[in-house]
Amino acid sequence: MINIVMSTEFPNLVDEVKKYGFNVIPSENIDILHKFESRHGDMQCLKINDTCFVLKECKCLQEELSAYCDNILVTDKPIEKLYPNNILLNAAFIDNKLFCNTKVIDESVKRYCKENCIELANVKQGYTKCSTAIIDDLFITADVGIFNSMTANGVEGLLIKSGDIDLNGVEYGFIGGCCFSDGDNVYFTGDILKHSDGKLICDFLHKHSKNVICLSNEKLYDIGGFVIV
Repeated sequence: MINIVMSTEFPNLVDEVKKYGFNVIPSENIDILHKFESRHGDMQCLKINDTCFVLKECKCLQEELSAYCDNILVTDKPIEKLYPNNILLNAAFIDNKLFCNTKVIDESVKRYCKENCIELANVKQGYTKCSTAIIDDLFITADVGIFNSMTANGVEGLLIKSGDIDLNGVEYGFIGGCCFSDGDNVYFTGDILKHSDGKLICDFLHKHSKNVICLSNEKLYDIGGFVIV
């Protein structure tokens, strides 16, 4: 069974994820963060190869993950409410490169990357993982800076329009927060065709032999991503 860290704020969505054979590990509610991101898994946990990085504040998540991940590293710094000190683990790992804002990513991550010959690729957008859907060796983003950096590093991707993804408390959410991939399947929290670039996204995924699975008939909603551990 594949283990996945995600917010359990939406029980119907959790039930749908479980129907596809995933074991759901709940993210925590981090009170110090803004309410709209306080349960976001991609703010609390980062997986690189066989190592899970977890916020030092997430004691329950650390304990839960210890049953599934042999190597757990805890952040050096405490998380803070205001950007950019809330995005200590917000990074996208693809093609043995870690794309992130290198000024704010936690030192524990930097040390690991240096020790394991993983290149750090700097991007301006601190919410790197939130902004990016990673599908094996492909990516989708609405952030031009991330798109340019990843394509310059030889990663194939798709640039989409911003918006059309709900997130209560802010103008809109991000593509990385509303989908995940496992094998040939790409799962979305809502109906991908309700996104203005939905057909473009589907065409891109189908071109690469990926199946699109919509976990609800609602508009896409950014729940804070899914971290497969």
